[in-house]
Amino acid sequence: MEEYPEELRTPPVTLASLVGCPELHPLISTHFLSEQPPINTLALPDFSKISLFNKKRDPDSTATSPSPALGILKRDWLLKHRTKLPSVLAALFPSHHLAADPAHWLQLCSHLDSIKTVIRARNIKFAVVVVVQTNADEISEDRMIALRKRAEVDAKHVVVLNPNDTSELKQTLHRLASTISELAGAFYREEGRRIKQRIEKKNVSSVELIVRYCFKVAVYAEFRSDWTEALKFYEEAYHTLREIVGVTTRLPAVQRLVEIKSISEQLHFKISTLLLHSGKVAEAVMWFRQHRNAYKRLVGAPEGIFLHWEWMSRQFLVFGELLETSSKIIQGISPIILATSSKPLTEWEYYSAYYYQVSTPL
Repeated sequence: MEEYPEELRTPPVTLASLVGCPELHPLISTHFLSEQPPINTLALPDFSKISLFNKKRDPDSTATSPSPALGILKRDWLLKHRTKLPSVLAALFPSHHLAADPAHWLQLCSHLDSIKTVIRARNIKFAVVVVVQTNADEISEDRMIALRKRAEVDAKHVVVLNPNDTSELKQTLHRLASTISELAGAFYREEGRRIKQRIEKKNVSSVELIVRYCFKVAVYAEFRSDWTEALKFYEEAYHTLREIVGVTTRLPAVQRLVEIKSISEQLHFKISTLLLHSGKVAEAVMWFRQHRNAYKRLVGAPEGIFLHWEWMSRQFLVFGELLETSSKIIQGISPIILATSSKPLTEWEYYSAYYYQVSTPL
């Protein structure tokens, strides 16, 4: 299991970006990590780095194109959303930039305009933090209204932060984290809905794209801790992927089969993890049995047979590790109760040692 990348092994964590007042980034980032659920931060040293979020052409936007998808899952898509593409951007401005000095105000407006141009294309949500040095620093209501209007944000998405006020600092940081979490939830919800609409319209050009879209919807659901929707779409992606092999009696080429098995392995890992963490041990064991049966005969070309058995061995090993890490959930649950009448499970299928033992000689 350790050979899997971290972005696959661990649930997604909200990613927010900070720009402006870089001296405060460590303070805010540290607090965000202490929140439940935590928030990861991507700190930008200055406003010129906003261009990193510029939207590139998305091949998925041509879903109705007759050309097939290049690869089933986009490479590093999950890593990008966990480490490079934030759901929310929080811009920090010193309070004196809102003062009467026209030069400061014009500079602030220029930064806001640049930010809005970039984040609109990505649907990235936006929050503004006004940094004051003392509680005596007063900002006129007219200027705050002008700031919200220029930034095009609601009043609840503007936070005033005084890093020197130790009595209120923790509460203010918590409020900022809550604001970020709310906006992030909206981002992931809207992105998931946008992709689901592509699936529901049923005008997708290839089965591969359906797998890709279902995977994306599931990941966005995980970002929101909506485990039910995540499980549903991971399962849909898995079943759709199996259809790619099932539509023909001829096995795909070695490279194609390796890709299909690799993705099915990722989906199986996600599904098993979600089932086990929700206490659905019997369902997880049944799912593994179905996964094993679905792929055990997909050996492929003779020259690639070693790849098949290596892959099969890893399926047993990883599922055994998942069972072991979920032992607290499994402990004390009777296998007889968990078994189903239609497809009864044997007692040893609930123990990680069985999967370790089977994986060894494969």
